[in-house]
Amino acid sequence: MKRISLLSIIIMLMLVVYGCIKTSDLMPKLPPDTDPAITEPGTPVGDMVSKAIGKDGGSISSADGNAELIFPAGALDAATTISVQPISNTAPNGFGNGYSFLPEGIKFLQPVILKFHYTADNLASTLAGLMGIAFQDSIGAWYRVNNCANDTVNKIISAPIKHFSKWAPFDMLHINPSRLTLGVGKSINLGVEMVGSDDEVVELKGGDEVAPLSGKITNKKIVWAANGVVNGNSSFGTLAASSTTVATFTAPAKVPSANPVAVSATIDNHFKYEGKSYNNVQLISNIRIVDVEVYLLEMKILDTVLNYDPDVMVVWDSVSMKITVRDTVVTISEITNFPSSANPAQLVYTHDAHYFVPDPVGEINVTGASGKIGPYAYNTGPDGRLLALNFTHSGTHDPKLRYTAENNYEDFSGGDSNPGYPTSWAFEILPDGDVGEYVLPLNGILEKVVDVKLTLQK
Repeated sequence: MKRISLLSIIIMLMLVVYGCIKTSDLMPKLPPDTDPAITEPGTPVGDMVSKAIGKDGGSISSADGNAELIFPAGALDAATTISVQPISNTAPNGFGNGYSFLPEGIKFLQPVILKFHYTADNLASTLAGLMGIAFQDSIGAWYRVNNCANDTVNKIISAPIKHFSKWAPFDMLHINPSRLTLGVGKSINLGVEMVGSDDEVVELKGGDEVAPLSGKITNKKIVWAANGVVNGNSSFGTLAASSTTVATFTAPAKVPSANPVAVSATIDNHFKYEGKSYNNVQLISNIRIVDVEVYLLEMKILDTVLNYDPDVMVVWDSVSMKITVRDTVVTISEITNFPSSANPAQLVYTHDAHYFVPDPVGEINVTGASGKIGPYAYNTGPDGRLLALNFTHSGTHDPKLRYTAENNYEDFSGGDSNPGYPTSWAFEILPDGDVGEYVLPLNGILEKVVDVKLTLQK
């Protein structure tokens, strides 16, 4: 009797201790060197999208369009409200947004296809076969799913998943930055980041086959080269390692004949990922060396001054100028204002007619401009730049029309003074010097239709 009581006490104590331990969702115990990285969960960074999906299946996409879930018939046993919330990506080597899929913890009768859309820059920084999909469990631990597919043409990575939690795209190994523009004689730090993951998969309670995603590895030897020359030279630029994973690249004193310079990092490593062996992986960062950048800026205002459906009269006014960027100095020259025009120049109805009054000044007439350039990391990463421009105008006014009717009646409308449009504008300069989509004008959204184009000339 005493032995039974003692055994009961021991069992009760074990249950109490076990109940106090917060465990991962994994069934098996992992070797110590493959413990998954644990991070704080991401925080919301965009709008949540919700949609009811039933037994017949369906699909839902995130508000930013970068995450997509495809439910086959039979994945759900009843109509369910599915939600997608973009969050900050806290996965090791994560890129883009992470996503919280709700209801969290739900499991599916049939695998659901998760798709992540990525950019050309994401692909340029790594190898296609090293991109993957990971999720974070209830204690913040990260695991990557097995059997990812990568459509490099449409830039989509996808995988079948069987439950909801927090999910994110990541890559096992990448170089940062993968491309940029650098002035002669200037320096930039290049880094390689690699995360560890045993290729032996384990099985979750819900049936997902996953591998733990450990923290970043910093003990690998890296050989740096510029256009194939180890540590570079004075013609292509030099490289000096500042740590085991970071090197400083210093551009040559003049623009090299082989430009952009291909800076390579060859990582002394051996690992398996998705069943494939990788040895001495080489990553490339393309660095465009410049002594000066020259852009052509063209701005046009389109103003609908008459609208007698289906006939309309549109007036446009335009200007062009040269933008020269040397390091951080912006110079604006060759400002050319063009006379405003109309299409059609007249609208006639029986005895009434409207005529556009030609005008050499118009609504733009830029008489001066200034600019500055600096870091801009919204879409281009840490190496993007923002070119901000301000314009001054003189004598500008709205389009002027002449109206005539029977009995030689004549009247004029429009021609009122205005401050000149636009007063400012900003552009996203991509790391290779090309221009991204323009940013909203700094003085707010214009009431008029403005066509603005910035083109790299040199």
